[in-house]
Amino acid sequence: MRRLLLFIIFSLISLRGFSQDDIAQKIAFNNLVSPTANLFVHFDKNIYSNNETIYFTAYILKTGKFDLNAHKILAIALIRDIDTSVIKVDKFLTKGGLAFGNMIIPDSVVTGNYQLLAYTDKLVNGKPELIFKQAIKLKTNIELPFRANIKLVEKPDLTHKDNKVLISVTSNDFKFLAKPVAVNYKYGNLEKKAKTDASGQLLLTIPKQDNLVDPNIHVKLKIQKDSSFLSMPLPSGRIKANVKFFPESGNLVNNIPSTVAWEVTDLQKRPIALRAFLLKNNSPIDTIETNSYGIGKFKIPTEENAVYTVKLLNDNLADSIYTLPKALSSGLVINIDDTVVEDTLRLSLKNTGNHKIFIRLHNFRNCFLDIPFDMGSNLRKLKIPLTNIPKGLNAITITDSLNRPLAESLFFAHYDNKETLSIKTDKPIYQQREKVTLKLTPKELPQNAFVSIAVVQENRISLKNTNDIENYFYVKTELENVLPNSRGLIYKDRDYFEQVLRVKGWRKYTWQQILDIKPSDTVKTIDSLSITGVVRKNKKLLTSPINLAATVDSLFRTFNTSPQGNFDLNKPELITEYGKKVYLFVNDDNRERFHVQIKDTFDQMSKNLSKTEASIVQLEPLILADNSDLVLKNNERAIQLKEVTIKSANDRSFYYSRGANACGDYVCKNDILNCINHFNDPLNRQPVAGMNYGGSDGPYMECKSHTKDKSFVEFSGIRYHKEFYLNNYKDPLEPAFFSTIYWNYGIILDSKKETELTFHTSDIVGIFKVIVQGVTKEDVIYTETKFEVEQKRQVN
Repeated sequence: MRRLLLFIIFSLISLRGFSQDDIAQKIAFNNLVSPTANLFVHFDKNIYSNNETIYFTAYILKTGKFDLNAHKILAIALIRDIDTSVIKVDKFLTKGGLAFGNMIIPDSVVTGNYQLLAYTDKLVNGKPELIFKQAIKLKTNIELPFRANIKLVEKPDLTHKDNKVLISVTSNDFKFLAKPVAVNYKYGNLEKKAKTDASGQLLLTIPKQDNLVDPNIHVKLKIQKDSSFLSMPLPSGRIKANVKFFPESGNLVNNIPSTVAWEVTDLQKRPIALRAFLLKNNSPIDTIETNSYGIGKFKIPTEENAVYTVKLLNDNLADSIYTLPKALSSGLVINIDDTVVEDTLRLSLKNTGNHKIFIRLHNFRNCFLDIPFDMGSNLRKLKIPLTNIPKGLNAITITDSLNRPLAESLFFAHYDNKETLSIKTDKPIYQQREKVTLKLTPKELPQNAFVSIAVVQENRISLKNTNDIENYFYVKTELENVLPNSRGLIYKDRDYFEQVLRVKGWRKYTWQQILDIKPSDTVKTIDSLSITGVVRKNKKLLTSPINLAATVDSLFRTFNTSPQGNFDLNKPELITEYGKKVYLFVNDDNRERFHVQIKDTFDQMSKNLSKTEASIVQLEPLILADNSDLVLKNNERAIQLKEVTIKSANDRSFYYSRGANACGDYVCKNDILNCINHFNDPLNRQPVAGMNYGGSDGPYMECKSHTKDKSFVEFSGIRYHKEFYLNNYKDPLEPAFFSTIYWNYGIILDSKKETELTFHTSDIVGIFKVIVQGVTKEDVIYTETKFEVEQKRQVN
């Protein structure tokens, strides 16, 4: 009879019958109040250098208030971590939820940690609906003006009150410098200035400061106009651990054994692996531990009136005793053996209180199952088919008859780690400048896929900053502060994913908040970012339209303003390819009387987001003990470039390549117009009007600069993507030090046929990684492989 009852209950899942419409409606309202909107951007790598090109494909995975096609423009802002300065902003055309593009890093950018902040033009309550952040590191291909390093003089010792730190500075060829070096350093609340001695050294005595949120000493070195930065974490005294306990159901209940997950980290959220005693009324009853991720779990009997504590066995920690949450006198406990499941959820319910409960399966946005259930006995085992539950993170919530939550647990439904796509090269090892054939063979690919492919040098990908579309879509957007494992994975490592769900499954909203939601909370203010302009005559508003002309990609276009002189630059005919500017001027014989102004709201939004979104960076040890670590190796760079000095805020020369004219156009040594592979090459030259060049559709039109004419403006506008230049490197004299040797942004993979691609290796040797990620109609896809490039053998 009991089995029959359970079968009848769970056969109702497909009907999605809601016995309590108010709860389902509240959950639906919550989806309108806090909709999940996801933007993912696949960048070719996350370590770049000056003058290098960033390639990307943007995928809109989920939308909220706006339809997919409403998002028209994607902005990419390069933001420096140390001061949240906006270095550069580019805007790109977005269509059908996709955007492709590239950004050239200015030659003058200082090395260090940066972020690429991507957002679209649609605003909800004054903030972009879609935002994506990618941490990157910038190295340099320029020889540093001086060498510097920082190190501890003594080994870490808890008995020492101070840290002895030695800073050493020499010339590039390891000689003494002619003058002392100015040193500014900051550690915790200590901030001082000093100078090196005649040998270029400075010995600092730094008093230890305990429990610092930022454990690093930050050093700035300056010689005349040249600067460099160093940083490293300093040992402190005994640190205070951050210990959290996560009863499986949300609460401990007296007289019901429960499973408790626990996590131990330091103030920087770094995991701490350790052993500990589980105590009941100060008497040890078990030995427990956390693993290398700082995560563990243990069973606890929860006897009435007993006090349970955990004593950490680690001498480096300031505190060692932590008390578990107090158990409820009565309640319900959920026990789920596996939180990452395929098609069936198996669980047991133990209860000491209410017999009539409600079981809900939902994702805090939609309710998929809502049924009453009579507990009857103290223990009930259930098996729930997940046929109509979507793939991803979901929750099972148990409430009493008054909708008060009793227990809750997260689970991941329809987990599938099968290899959907096989990617193989025709051989595992290649020589420099050798042809590579890459085959992509569908295995468990249910539908055609739209993907982007990057083939990059492996040491240009930092595991700490890795972002892949699977982890992002299924984990990072649902759970906060989740660190990847040692291989940069979360989703594909099922065991680690299980651990993460047990300790990271506490949502940003609660049932109490959901129950308080009102229909009025769903009302949002929506708006759009734009690029607009206005024309004034003798500083006064116009009374009739005036004709404007623009040169776009060597084409001449005209359009009229409104009677008041307003005009919109979000026009398809004004979109230009990357590296080109739009030149706009008044098309009138008396144009000197007119003044054209451009208002780009993306610029101000980038500045606002740099202070709110980009500044939210988790502090952790930043080990840059030697400034040469941010310089590319000699076998990874072809030429030594001198640093460009920006003279003023109005000096925009650093946006242009060497040899470029006033319009930013240049011709490389291979007669290619605006060749992206030779940006800032000393051999570049200015194009000549009327000449034909590679990469151009016709004769080059004359460049005219009118920068002092107020009736004339130049602006970057919205960009088309620029094709990745596939090079076969036939010219033996032309250096080919490219860390990204292949990029393709819009490949459609047939679910029934093999796809074959070819490209060539460059002059860089070592391990290269092939990364494929994208979307199908119903899912996301990610896979990767590696191959090696070795030194080309000499022919005798």
